[in-house]
Amino acid sequence: MVVLNNNHSFTLQPNDMALLDSAQAFEMKPQGLINQLSIHLCRDAVDRLLPAGTCRFGKLEQASLSRRLLYGMFQQISKDQMTLSEDKQHGEALQDALISLLQPCLHVEDAIKTGSPLRRLAEQMINEALMEPPTPDELAARLNVSVRHLYRQFEMNGESICRYINRQRLQCCARELTQAGNARLPITTIAYNWGFADSAHFSRVFKRHYGMPPRDYRAQHQKIAD
Repeated sequence: MVVLNNNHSFTLQPNDMALLDSAQAFEMKPQGLINQLSIHLCRDAVDRLLPAGTCRFGKLEQASLSRRLLYGMFQQISKDQMTLSEDKQHGEALQDALISLLQPCLHVEDAIKTGSPLRRLAEQMINEALMEPPTPDELAARLNVSVRHLYRQFEMNGESICRYINRQRLQCCARELTQAGNARLPITTIAYNWGFADSAHFSRVFKRHYGMPPRDYRAQHQKIAD
């Protein structure tokens, strides 16, 4: 799902989480069938627990500990079908815990804060066809700019088109590794599905990005979910 709010936009993949301020105007564009869990937080409690000036619209950082704890709590809430209104004291305590965990993992993605509209549009085109992304030449032709100008949009943030694609693919692999339905799916299959033909290379770049091998990442997430 693509979420848009004025000049901000981000894409939610399976297992992603985000904080949305219902007082702001925003648009949600599903990219196919969706299944989502929404939890509504009291604005007074958010004002009390989140520091003034904290961004209240954005995607939660995938790899942070706080985000993984939130994910486990949300899964438990959904699994148990809790009715928190029946127990006000416990409901308020749980809400405070959820809000407190939000701040460390809430951020506006770098490309959204610093990228140009052209860069964001290029990223959107890449993300929409991530398994077989367009080449730089194809991207430039669609955007009606020179290839060099397109390269500069990524270089301004110290990145390249290739590194951006690899980072997005790694994030998709990380998400699939944490999905309960993929517990028995071989890691090499997940890597191959997202364009990593060499399992040893995938393990190296995954560890460099997430700080641990994909096998350990999957095991750690399963432990938190349990």
